[in-house]
Amino acid sequence: MNQPYARGRDAAFASGLGHWDGVVLGYFGGPNAYHVWSPQDWAIYKDNLKIPIWVGGLEGEAEGWAALQALYALRVPSGKVIVLDLETRIDKTYVDAFGGVLQWAGFKVWPYGSTSSIFGNPQLNGYAVADPTGVEHMYPHPGVRMTQYAFGPNYDEDAIKDWLVQQGDLWQ
Repeated sequence: MNQPYARGRDAAFASGLGHWDGVVLGYFGGPNAYHVWSPQDWAIYKDNLKIPIWVGGLEGEAEGWAALQALYALRVPSGKVIVLDLETRIDKTYVDAFGGVLQWAGFKVWPYGSTSSIFGNPQLNGYAVADPTGVEHMYPHPGVRMTQYAFGPNYDEDAIKDWLVQQGDLWQ
């Protein structure tokens, strides 16, 4: 497909991705994370571009500091993108508090959720949306940077705006 998108895969377990040389997304923390990837899980994809995902809870500022500590432990450089997983939740206060801490430290935060609810949250540095049509595409909203377009048994598939890769916003 000749589109301006980088291809990504996200999974609860690093082993679910198998051999993959596109962008890798996995959980680095959060009180509601199903399975947090270990440093060894992330190391499997040392040559890939990566986007860590934090699964949001209820304490925005405290979780922001915990996320920052986890990013430092993984040696994710400042200036890189992380995703804040909110699913269907709208919580402007939480998103602003969490994002404020991460942005203060130089990270870029994309709130993630369903198209039916995510745009009720602050955009911060862009949105990551779930729009599972099964066809690679970018959801038509000016703030969208990534679209999760297909759900699968071991991983989900994502389209990420290629200019983010080109300007070095993703962790490697």
